[in-house]
Amino acid sequence: MDVAKEMKHLHELARRDPTKRFTHLWGAMSSESWLTQAWEEIRRNRGSMTPGINQRTAAHITPDDIAQLSRDLRAHTYKPQPVRRTYIPKSNGKRRPIGISTIEDRLVQQALRMVLEPIFEADFLNCSHGFRQKRSTHTALRDVVRMYARTSWIIEGDIVGCYDNIPHDGLMRAVKRRIADQEVLTLIKRFLKAGYMEDWNFHKTYSGVPQGGIISPLLCNVFLHQLDEYLINTLKANEKQTGKEATQRRSSDYRRVENRIQRLRRKLRGNPYRSERRVLISALQDAEKELKHTPVYDKDKRHKSKLGYIRYADDFLILVNGSKQEAKDYKEEVNKHLLRYGLELSEEKTNITHWSQPYTFLGYEIQGRLKARGNLISAVLRIPAESERRIRGEIRKTARYHHIPELDAMLRISSMYRGWCQYYQYARGPQATFSRLGHKVWWYYAHLLARKARSSIRKTVVRARKAGRLKVVERKGRKRETFTFASGKREYILDIFPPQTRSIHLVETGDWKVDLKPVLVPNWQNGRSTLTRLTALNRSGGLCERCGKNPASRVHHKATMKSKKTLLAKIQSDKDQSETAPILCEECHLEAHHGRWWS
Repeated sequence: MDVAKEMKHLHELARRDPTKRFTHLWGAMSSESWLTQAWEEIRRNRGSMTPGINQRTAAHITPDDIAQLSRDLRAHTYKPQPVRRTYIPKSNGKRRPIGISTIEDRLVQQALRMVLEPIFEADFLNCSHGFRQKRSTHTALRDVVRMYARTSWIIEGDIVGCYDNIPHDGLMRAVKRRIADQEVLTLIKRFLKAGYMEDWNFHKTYSGVPQGGIISPLLCNVFLHQLDEYLINTLKANEKQTGKEATQRRSSDYRRVENRIQRLRRKLRGNPYRSERRVLISALQDAEKELKHTPVYDKDKRHKSKLGYIRYADDFLILVNGSKQEAKDYKEEVNKHLLRYGLELSEEKTNITHWSQPYTFLGYEIQGRLKARGNLISAVLRIPAESERRIRGEIRKTARYHHIPELDAMLRISSMYRGWCQYYQYARGPQATFSRLGHKVWWYYAHLLARKARSSIRKTVVRARKAGRLKVVERKGRKRETFTFASGKREYILDIFPPQTRSIHLVETGDWKVDLKPVLVPNWQNGRSTLTRLTALNRSGGLCERCGKNPASRVHHKATMKSKKTLLAKIQSDKDQSETAPILCEECHLEAHHGRWWS
């Protein structure tokens, strides 16, 4: 099966017919080819080495496990395990519950996500940015900035425990709008009802999706898509006006000054007399200054859409072009709509903020200001002071681990600094903050080296400079004196070079496309490639090619791998046998090897 081609086909069908409900998805999702691709998508992620309740990680998964999962799914004997609940600290001092599934459940969830995502991506609206391909926090912030010119009040939406309180019945109804395959629906319901283990005590789940699950963000978007439809279709948010409508909204004063400018320009073009031209140029300059300070639109003629709406996962903003009372009314309407679906807005955290006051959204501090020499509003993105203090604390904490290898500490600290700066490179004038943080990072690392050497910072810096490990490095026209570390012929540096400032307006959003990693054949070192296995399975129809009765489970290489001493020899031997190696059941495979397993 060509997984990428199948996903593309599902997306095209869903986009072509918005009312289509999909059946016959189970066969593809439960196939070994699909599960192998799903495994390739998650096996190299950092979280793949985090164990669930069975203590297994990515290191334990073999092609035989993937084949067994495929058989269990097709036989309907697969049952998800409870997630292991743990907690991570939040910025407000509280803790967020995280559910860690077993590695097998994560593999099946990824396969399920690969089936559902192409279908629901055809329905999702442009106002939704969270956990979607080619969309991010920066695309959401870009839309906020674009809509700010006609904003009076901002509703900062905060849903009470969104992930934990999504009702299962309502979520399944939202999924059934597109999915009619009962086996897929049953699997989703089993994941929702799997429960969780905390301190080795089992707890049932009656609502919500576990935060940390691979499929949870997609299910959350599917459920909150109903909120998007309500804001866009019912409350008419994000409607664009035509050029004709914009012209009709212009104030009479603006039209009068604009017409005067046009008349002066016509007279200026056809007048050859210097003295008269000077008078016309002076009048034209005065008219252009007056135009900048004249309201473009009539106050009584508003934009046809009073609302701007942007959502990132369960965080959203509603930009209201109206009075504060109108903003309060819209807030109540949205809350009533959420209550119909089993969710509600937090009274404490759902604030109504004037455009001139600062507030925080997706890690940025946003505040409106009047443009210079005009009366239009623009949004200014700034770096919150709390975010800078937090990253300083994290880097300082890492620098205190003086017992870890120097290179590991250098790479980790550089990565933290570089990642934080890249996120905030769209802020207004961030370079002063970047330089200040880079200065701190330099001293934190110097402190780490001093502790490792059990010496003072001053002596450590002098020794490093004399040894050539502290020197001036130039990158992209910038020079910094920074620490270096030589490993063989390669030299690593403490990266305190901040990225260039960028405009949030230039962030682009693309359409959804199939984006899969190429399947790297696992266990090549033992000569057991997935290609050879799938070829044999397709040839045998899933049954042992020796007895013809038992389910096939193991590929038998007649030219044994034991005699192949190098990796290339094993790869070549497997490639030579890819069309001829039979697939056997465990009993026949053991018999073929005379009672002993050979590798």
